[in-house]
Amino acid sequence: MLRTISEFNYINEFKKFITGQYLTKGLRITVGAILPAWILYRFNLLSVGIALPLGALMVSLTDSPGPIHHRRNGMLASNIFNFIVAIIIGYTRSYPWLLAVELTVLGFFLSFTGIYGNRANAIGLIAIIVMVLNIDVHSGQERVMSDALFMLGGGVWYMLLSLLLYSLKPYRLIQQALGECIMLTASYLKTKSKLYKSNVVYDEVYKELLPLQISIHHQQEQLRELLFKARGFTRESTTRGRVLLMMFIDSVDLFEQVMTSQQNYKSLHEYFKEGNILEQFRRLILETANELDKIGLVIQSGFPSRDTNGLSMLIGETEDAFVAYRDVFLKPGNLEGFISLRHILNSVKDIADRIKRLRRYTAYNSETHQEIKHEIDAGDFVSRQEFDPKLLAENFSLKSNIFRHSLRVSLCILAGYIIAQFLPFGHGYWILLTTVTILKPAYSISKKRNVERLMGTLAGAGAGFLLLYNVQTDTVLFGIMIIVMIVGYSFLQIRYSISVAAITVYVLLAFHFLHPADFKSLATDRVIDTAIGSAISFTAAFFFLPRWEREQVNEYIHKLMEANLRYFSIVARAFYATAPQINAYKIARKDAYVALANLSDAFQRLLSEPKNKTKQAQLLHHLVVSNHMLTSHIATLGIYMQSLAPRYHSDAFKAVADSIERQMGIALSQNSGSEPADPAEKGFAQIRDIIHDLLAQRVSELTDGAVNSNVRKTLSGFKTITDQFELIYTITIDINKVLGKLKFVPEK
Repeated sequence: MLRTISEFNYINEFKKFITGQYLTKGLRITVGAILPAWILYRFNLLSVGIALPLGALMVSLTDSPGPIHHRRNGMLASNIFNFIVAIIIGYTRSYPWLLAVELTVLGFFLSFTGIYGNRANAIGLIAIIVMVLNIDVHSGQERVMSDALFMLGGGVWYMLLSLLLYSLKPYRLIQQALGECIMLTASYLKTKSKLYKSNVVYDEVYKELLPLQISIHHQQEQLRELLFKARGFTRESTTRGRVLLMMFIDSVDLFEQVMTSQQNYKSLHEYFKEGNILEQFRRLILETANELDKIGLVIQSGFPSRDTNGLSMLIGETEDAFVAYRDVFLKPGNLEGFISLRHILNSVKDIADRIKRLRRYTAYNSETHQEIKHEIDAGDFVSRQEFDPKLLAENFSLKSNIFRHSLRVSLCILAGYIIAQFLPFGHGYWILLTTVTILKPAYSISKKRNVERLMGTLAGAGAGFLLLYNVQTDTVLFGIMIIVMIVGYSFLQIRYSISVAAITVYVLLAFHFLHPADFKSLATDRVIDTAIGSAISFTAAFFFLPRWEREQVNEYIHKLMEANLRYFSIVARAFYATAPQINAYKIARKDAYVALANLSDAFQRLLSEPKNKTKQAQLLHHLVVSNHMLTSHIATLGIYMQSLAPRYHSDAFKAVADSIERQMGIALSQNSGSEPADPAEKGFAQIRDIIHDLLAQRVSELTDGAVNSNVRKTLSGFKTITDQFELIYTITIDINKVLGKLKFVPEK
């Protein structure tokens, strides 16, 4: 049985990969670069026009997911930058001192373009790589213009290929990103199911949840870019376009629903020590996650989904088990636990309903199209990156992280170039290539890239050596070269070490076809040059103007607490005043999730930094986990806002909300770590009296044998809402205490 499950998991993971966006991108890059190279090779012109496939490859690496007009403009800008850089370096590479100055200055300014976002950063990085590749060309000056034009031609060819593929399948990338987002949500739910195990270690589960939450956030941001920044997409009249938009909106609501299963799990385990009811719930949640995973794979694949009805049957079984367990074990002492368990079951039912709706959407039929009437103001959900020259001036300071990084890159390029001039072996540009591709603004990412680059290069060099030593047939080697190129560029964003290993094999095979020579010395040179480049980048990242995460974490904490305060205020107001507009609620929710992901991401990077730079890491971890729980409980309250607020509307909740907002305000004031004032406790007095009276009535009914009554329903609603307010209040006080121990006040 275990073997069958394991085999199924491997098959499922394989399906996810072959239908995903990363393999698609790897295939597109490979075709874009190999096809012109193969044509030139067939006509014996490859040595003359090698810059043509190189230009296609360079531009392809800037073709990141996004609205098609952003991709088109980005590739166009990359072509222009690459052409200009190739000419400048080509005509001056014979003058080492002048070249050293150009490398330093261009390295700085091309890195500095990163202030305009990820796409601009990729364009700048690729232009640096083009600059580096052109310093070691042995052809004469008469070839400079022709090589630059060949490179431009290759870049234009790839751009046209990419735009053509988009016009043939304009929705493919959205389907792939959406499917991946839903599958990540399924993984998040699977991880949460561990909280129902009897021997659960809560901190370990939350450690697993944090990186998943970060990944889901990044995927949702990518989808917002694809959907809301695409011109006219939100007004799309085609069935597929409208359905995909609704799928995304439902997927965000679904993630909120998954977060809303947040309960006081320690109390649940105390209440339900007898029997195996929590194990039954864990199985149900796990099966729900599996169904969600299947839906994600179906959306990513582009095929319609079929309902097996297995989840509905398991929900029915769980409901029967819950009723049977309640009939045996229900007593006044565990009444609150049964209320919580009932709401968990209802939450799973809601998730199951959303899964059914997503399954219906996968048919992309006209009937589904008619169901969709929801309109949103897309502009509120995306950030705009303006190419304002003032941004350059504002960041031209050591206070700017991107300014420091740009200085670091230019210094490393200069150091690598000088070292390469004194080495009697190798290809000097490999040192610089290693340096610029490894070096990142964050030390932790540079460190991780360093290790992966070295390990990947060693593995690739070894594999390339074995291939060239044992295979003499050029046709077979060419086929292998295409395969490793696809693997290399498919894994570039998800498994960097595998990508480096595959690209190293590809480079060795490419050199074999261009200049058949001693591949042993070629592989050795690449390993040595990579080691030198890694040493340069590591030294610079550690010693030259580093910006440690501990110095920046204040800002992330402050933004998260501000976002959570806005999110809570909007949600809480629905229970005693008026319900918020749907857009205002969803914007506040998005801002809270983004701020939480940013803090979690910063903390993950902090853990990879030197020990002496990560003071109070345990307290920071406690703070991150507490904020994750706080956002989850606010999300839970947000779901109750939609289903319970109209029915249980009460002025008593105003005092409760005021108490919590007062505690959240303490965290944003100069009094971090203050103990709660008396008015905070008084805020809960009225609602606790209501709950106490309802509990007394319900206990009396149970004593008389009344299982179902109006009091039960009223108590269930009030108790469920109040529990979330209580948990939010408790967590907020805990956050304030941690902030006090951290001995800093979040910066305003």
